[in-house]
Amino acid sequence: MSSRRLEGQVAIVTGAARGVGRGIVLRLAQEGAKVVAADLASCDETIAEVQKAVPECDVMAASVNVVQGESVDALINSTVSRLGRLDLIVNNAAVVQTMMPMADTPDTEFDRIYNVNFRGVFNGSRAAARVMREQKSGCILNIGSWYAKQGFANFAVYCATKAAVMRMTEALALEMAPFGVRANTVCPGNTETEMLKKAMREEAVLRNITYEEQVQHVKDSIPLGRLGRPEDIAAAIVYLASTEGEYVTGEALNVNGGVIFS
Repeated sequence: MSSRRLEGQVAIVTGAARGVGRGIVLRLAQEGAKVVAADLASCDETIAEVQKAVPECDVMAASVNVVQGESVDALINSTVSRLGRLDLIVNNAAVVQTMMPMADTPDTEFDRIYNVNFRGVFNGSRAAARVMREQKSGCILNIGSWYAKQGFANFAVYCATKAAVMRMTEALALEMAPFGVRANTVCPGNTETEMLKKAMREEAVLRNITYEEQVQHVKDSIPLGRLGRPEDIAAAIVYLASTEGEYVTGEALNVNGGVIFS
């Protein structure tokens, strides 16, 4: 699979304890990057899985709370201090909204989604931009969602935060282009993770159908006929971070199996 397109690059992945984040860490390691797997939760399982698959890899765990700017700054600074530079950050940490009408959404739910999904990505992008501006090189990749591009009932806050990530990244790309730094958003569709399973269980209850029927309903809505996998998202990350994507900045790349928005 790997052509080691990221040989020697230093990368940070947030939200790396499970799901898409874990898949991204694995693929970056396969491509030769030195990877810092960061999360509020333990990344021990991620590190063990990656080391088993890529015995020669250079991967390490770090603790971070993306909601706290000082925690993110400490992660970036410690990485640069230890490894000498920062070539890539993937701001992947996110939480899913509990399905509910906007009219019934409490402040606590708004704050939870906003703080992780938008403030957390802002904190990571800002800290990385400061380092990369001085380096005159680097790549900032933010994980958005296809929900950034269209509103979905009962997901108003989630949609809004992901749209904010996309627009912020477009602005950041323009600011950083003079320094040789690129910034892009990757917008996954329905991807096989625990986060998606939780959302599908909730929707099945709302639609008064079984979980299995809900899964099939989602698959039927995707032209390619299957759910996404973490490795699909990781492949897009590698393309954008490598020299193959060196002329792409300010984009929001759909990785959703062909879903077209109205």
